[in-house]
Amino acid sequence: MDPRRIALNRRHSLEMGSLFAKFLDAHPDVESEVDDAEMTEEQEAAWTAYSAELLRLHQAERSALADILEAEQSSRPN
Repeated sequence: MDPRRIALNRRHSLEMGSLFAKFLDAHPDVESEVDDAEMTEEQEAAWTAYSAELLRLHQAERSALADILEAEQSSRPN
């Protein structure tokens, strides 16, 4: 895997983890410390809405990097 993709994935993981920590602070009813605890449908919906903007940004960044990698691959002589 390309090192740029690895670095991007790592950054995205850290950013999403940080956002989830903020989500938990804002939603103390979510049981994140309990083993095998699952969020309710309402909590899942709240997290989906809360993280939507960052997820869109991450998807755009991954797509842009994929375009760069594909262009580089295409420009290499066979």
